[in-house]
Amino acid sequence: MADKDNAESESGVPAAQDPAREVARAAASSRPVRKSSPAEETSSGTKGHATPKRRAGGTARAKKRTTPVGFVRESAGELRKVVWPTATQLRQYFIVVLVFVLLIILYVSALDLLFGWGLLQIFG
Repeated sequence: MADKDNAESESGVPAAQDPAREVARAAASSRPVRKSSPAEETSSGTKGHATPKRRAGGTARAKKRTTPVGFVRESAGELRKVVWPTATQLRQYFIVVLVFVLLIILYVSALDLLFGWGLLQIFG
């Protein structure tokens, strides 16, 4: 059994013709392989040194407090980016919301009347 491909499997079929081995070989070759940098490769497979800790004030810029004037400027800048609805869209949205709210009011009112009537029948 010096050569893997010419060796016989447990079923007596040569390994080159064994369908299970071919499927396993195809599956192994299609698996993703993790690439490692040359610095990571050592004899033990680890990088060989500890990862340095991040310092609190290192490369990250310290956050400044926003002044009221800066807040207003930033808010105005964000409001300029907003895509405002047209008058027609605004009217359509208003009507849709109004109809939905009226339907919910009707539903809740009907439930209130139904439960009120039921409680009066039981306890009244």
